[in-house]
Amino acid sequence: MHSIVISAGEASGDLYGARIVAALRQINPDSRFWGAGGPKLKDAGVDIRLSTTDGGTIGIWATAKTLPSMTLGYLRIRRMILAERPALFIPIDFGAFNLRLAQIAAKARIPVVYFIPPGSWRREPRNADKLKAAGGKVICPFQWSAEYLASQGVDARWFGHPLIDLVVPSGDRDYLRRTLGLREGSLVVGLLPGSRKHELIEHLPPLARCAQLLNDELGGAQFLIPIGSAGYWVRDRVQSAFRRLHATVDFRIVEGRTYDCMAASDVLICKSGTATLEAAIIGTPMVIFYRGTALMRLEYRLRKHEIEDFIGLPNLIAGRQICPELLNEQVTGENLARAALELLRAEPIVHEMRRSLADIKHALGSPGVFRCAAQAMLEMSGLA
Repeated sequence: MHSIVISAGEASGDLYGARIVAALRQINPDSRFWGAGGPKLKDAGVDIRLSTTDGGTIGIWATAKTLPSMTLGYLRIRRMILAERPALFIPIDFGAFNLRLAQIAAKARIPVVYFIPPGSWRREPRNADKLKAAGGKVICPFQWSAEYLASQGVDARWFGHPLIDLVVPSGDRDYLRRTLGLREGSLVVGLLPGSRKHELIEHLPPLARCAQLLNDELGGAQFLIPIGSAGYWVRDRVQSAFRRLHATVDFRIVEGRTYDCMAASDVLICKSGTATLEAAIIGTPMVIFYRGTALMRLEYRLRKHEIEDFIGLPNLIAGRQICPELLNEQVTGENLARAALELLRAEPIVHEMRRSLADIKHALGSPGVFRCAAQAMLEMSGLA
């Protein structure tokens, strides 16, 4: 029986890890899994010895607050890996934690295959040497990063982006609007504030103001606010922010149907992150925004020269602005509403955006990513 360690630090990595475990089990049912992660990995049958899905942070200041607990967790998992010597270690993104762990495992001659290496969205990832020190075997979500890392001496492979397997609405547009209780023929705007506490604090007020302005301007618009399965505390915050609006604003909070809400909407106002790539796969036009805390905004000003030209993944992937972006102080209800109205009133712009989003989806590969990645992991580690 093979012992396989898997380590994920954010909700997306937890989900990807669960799907990788399922694919590995189909190939080798006798494998035993343990490691660091969250509820998705636990539900997949992984022995979670360290809960890490609260570890995903943005910015130096936010990271500093989690540093003590993450350091203790890192030392604990490192001890376990060195003591139990698993047949394979699979880190998933979460570079500040996993890259060091992978280097320690590789130095101890424990096979490592890095799934979604950190910074792999870049056209030219900057960590090839560190990945070589971590065993030099990676599976990238983007073809260009795999090609670049391979040119730097890394055994880098690409089978498509994991989201291609995951982003599947439950029906066509008419079915979704009907099951979501939307009025036939109405204009539908999807509002995606994010789920982190600071995102809700910073994003909900301007989103609520935006909804009021769009409602006043357009009349009869309906607003969908998908919240995944984040729990009552997220729902309560959203309800509190939108309950203050005029009674004519028709909004509904939808739990567990994010992709359906994206597909049912005419336009999305979407916080920067994985959600923008999910929306690109679905093909819904969007305005991308992000407003950090006061400390995050200060950090951005100090480090602006180190940061990419865009914040949205569709724009980063395309290397040009496909979707309008608003960042930090630009994120006001008035600016969000203005950007959304420009899309809603300019059919040629929306048509071109849909075409560009379709090109991005095509560049992300074909379904079957997890199955191919799992098979490659076993081959790259010598367990096939």
